[in-house]
Parts: sequence; C-alpha cells; structure tokens
Amino acid sequence: MKQLIIDIGNTSIKTIICLDGVFQQLKRFDLDSDFIVSVKTKRDVPTIISSVRKKDFTNKIADLFSNVVVLTAETKIPISNKYLTPKTLGNDRLANAVAVFHDCPNQSSLIIDVGTCLKIDFINKQNEFLGGSISMGLSMRYKALHTFTDNLPLVDKEKINTLIGVDTKTSMMVGAYQGMLSEIKYFIQQYELNHDEINVFLTGGDLSYFKNKELSQKSSIFADPLLTLKGLKVILDYNV
Repeated sequence: MKQLIIDIGNTSIKTIICLDGVFQQLKRFDLDSDFIVSVKTKRDVPTIISSVRKKDFTNKIADLFSNVVVLTAETKIPISNKYLTPKTLGNDRLANAVAVFHDCPNQSSLIIDVGTCLKIDFINKQNEFLGGSISMGLSMRYKALHTFTDNLPLVDKEKINTLIGVDTKTSMMVGAYQGMLSEIKYFIQQYELNHDEINVFLTGGDLSYFKNKELSQKSSIFADPLLTLKGLKVILDYNV
C-alpha cells in the first residue's frame, strides 16, 4: 500500500512516500506552488498532513486529497497526551513522541529536536507524553545576537570546536553553538538523574551539527532525521 506523509513547516514543505512500510522519495519544497504541482498524481493516496501554517492554507491543501487525515489536537493517537494545553502543542513534538513510542513502547524516552527551536520532550513508561522545554535553535541564537545589538554582525550558522573565540565572529560562534550543546547535555543529564533507564532520540533540521557529539556517557543516542515523518505515519495508520 502506498501512503503520503506531508509536513508543512513555516518555510518549507516536506513530503515522503511510504510504500508497503518503506520510506522513499523524500522531497522538500521551498515554494508552495511546486508542492501543489508535485501532488497532482497522488491525490487518491491515503495521506496525513501536519501543518504549522494558518488554518485556511492547511484546509486548502487538505482539499486536494480524497483520503486525508489532518493532524489536530482531536486526532486519535496511540499515546496519552498529558500536555495541559493540547491545542497549543506543536504537531512535530507530538509526532516525535508517537514515533518514539512506536519504537520503544513502555519505556522512558527523551526527544531532542534541534531545528528552528530546540525542543526537548519526554514520554514516560506509561506511554504518556508529559511535555518538556522550548528554547532558541542555532539560527535563532545567531539572529538574536545580531538583531538586538547595534554592532554584532549576522553570522552564518556554524559549529565550532573551541572554547575561546579569537575575534567577534568566532566569539559569537562559541557562545551560540557551545551554549546550545551545553544546554542539550545539561537536560540529558538531569533526566538521567531522575530515571534509571532512558532512551535519547535526536532529530531535527540541525541534526548534523550535534549527532556526532558525546552528549551522554550513560545513555545511547539514537539519531533519526525522519523521526517526525515516522510518527506521522504511525498516526496515519492508527486513523485509517
């Protein structure tokens, strides 16, 4: 069976085909028009849409399909969502938790999503999504340093393996990258102190900047760039 998973972000749209349980044809569209052209031949395929865009745009895309699930707070999911404001919970955070549940049911798991924002979320042994934390991602840190000061330049997103910046640019790079790396390590450490066994999953658009770092000496780190899309597929299967 063929399925289509669509993840509509603020700046781009990602799609992936799942054929008999195997992912293939991952695509990213920076233009909405290019995306719409690409789905013309897939409109009868069972589809799930996750969107952070306005409701009108999301509904416009959903109307292109005859067999579609649009992920909302009311969509059925195979875990218990204990978030106090489920309607404000990002679909990506929820999909990540569902994917981790599917891979590691009845286990405590920490999800670290390094994208536009740094999102750290927790699902417990009772398969309950409890929530987590949200802070600035790598690009946002660089942009904030430039935007809210008069003299600091706008630095391209980079990683740096030193602790001492020798000029303004490298000082900003050390602060942004090493600061975010330290934040990730700190949260992993704190969760490990509170849980005897915990799985740690790393995903997101900036995964390549952090996946080869030693983030924990206690827990194994599972790096998966498709974690959100995998969670959406699980939700689609659960509803169709």
